[in-house]
Amino acid sequence: MKKSDAFIKANNSFLVPVLIIISFLFLVLLGGIVWTAVKKPFVFKQIIETNVSAVVKEVLPASEYVCLVYNYQSISQRSYNQGNFLNARSILIILDGTIKLGFNCQNIRVQQTRNDLILNMPKIEILAHEQYPERAKTYDLAGGGFFPRSVKVQEILDLLGDSKLEQEKLAKENAELMQQAREAAEMLFKPLLELNPSIKDQYLISFRW
Repeated sequence: MKKSDAFIKANNSFLVPVLIIISFLFLVLLGGIVWTAVKKPFVFKQIIETNVSAVVKEVLPASEYVCLVYNYQSISQRSYNQGNFLNARSILIILDGTIKLGFNCQNIRVQQTRNDLILNMPKIEILAHEQYPERAKTYDLAGGGFFPRSVKVQEILDLLGDSKLEQEKLAKENAELMQQAREAAEMLFKPLLELNPSIKDQYLISFRW
């Protein structure tokens, strides 16, 4: 046997077990991937959900979002010195105000199934409430008629405080107003999400309040 033939034979005898070991390790790795995909699909599902959730967070506003601005005019009345014939009087104030309804987008929770993208929305809250005392009209109802007059500053402040609390209570209890706020948010958010190629034509978007 030539020396070169002996060298080739020795190399072949060395490469064969190496190739067998490499093939075995590859098959083990492939088997592990298949087993994970079959037995633990939630691993991949979790990755997909995380990615979709990240996309939603990128598309939607980052913090507080005002979905509805509600303008109102309130009429408040307060009586003073009741029972006193000489000093009894009643003050009435007509006041304009604005309530901003919305929520914090950080509290949106995203759920993803095979074909559905569900946004669990936070409760609609009052994010801001402004009143405009500089435009208020005050009346003294003494004498049975409406007679514009100047009143004490504290009297106006008392009425403003009463009016603000009352208007916030009325807004929270107004089911139609809250529904308008929810619909306004959906009308903006859904088209924004559908602009993203990873969501458009892939998921049916729905909102859960």
